[in-house]
Amino acid sequence: MPHVPHNFVRWRTARKCYPSQVWARVHKIDRIRPQPAGGAIVLVEDERSAGQMSRVPSLSTIIAVARVLNAQRVIETRYGAKGEVRYASNATLPSFLYDAVVRAGAGTSDRSGDKLIAPAQPASVAAIVDVAFSELAHYTRTNVGVTDMATALRTVEANRRKAPLDRERNAAFYWPAVFELAALAGELSRSHGGRWIETKDTPVPFAIKLASGDLAMPTKLAQRIVDGESTEESLTETA
Repeated sequence: MPHVPHNFVRWRTARKCYPSQVWARVHKIDRIRPQPAGGAIVLVEDERSAGQMSRVPSLSTIIAVARVLNAQRVIETRYGAKGEVRYASNATLPSFLYDAVVRAGAGTSDRSGDKLIAPAQPASVAAIVDVAFSELAHYTRTNVGVTDMATALRTVEANRRKAPLDRERNAAFYWPAVFELAALAGELSRSHGGRWIETKDTPVPFAIKLASGDLAMPTKLAQRIVDGESTEESLTETA
């Protein structure tokens, strides 16, 4: 029987709770509705129940904020900044996710996107993102069963290299794997004053700002590792 990495088993099990993958498609824009007077409404869809959203709050937060910020970029670049983003879900968003979504710049709506439930309340999401990445790192380290972040990162990297993922077919596995790796690397950067901030990059609008003022983007190498493209590079060398 082939070896199946621990993290892959965990996310495969979690996927039973996520029959679709819409919620995790960081690299996709779900629906765009051009408006007669110009501009557009961009829908960010989440098919999960409130319980599923709350299963790993940090991961839900990171993915939702990324998708909302990406939707905002579409409005800025294609529609001259005229329009709005709606986070479309039939579930009542948990308070942590509601706060993240509206601060990122999306209103909330029903799944169809027709009924606006609450308007956006745009504000900086850097603090929310920074805390979420930290919480995800500690969650991942605990699941790996080790006591320090560096060992957790090396372990998760090794596991991921044994089981590359395709983001088109396995978005619900792919993006969690990318953000787990990046989160662990981010925690190692804390000794250099590292903290997560939002950026205008797509599809991952996050970077680590170091005390020196330099930016680090561990998600780029994390993607190559999860894609199966990087066999030598390690995030431990960039943290």
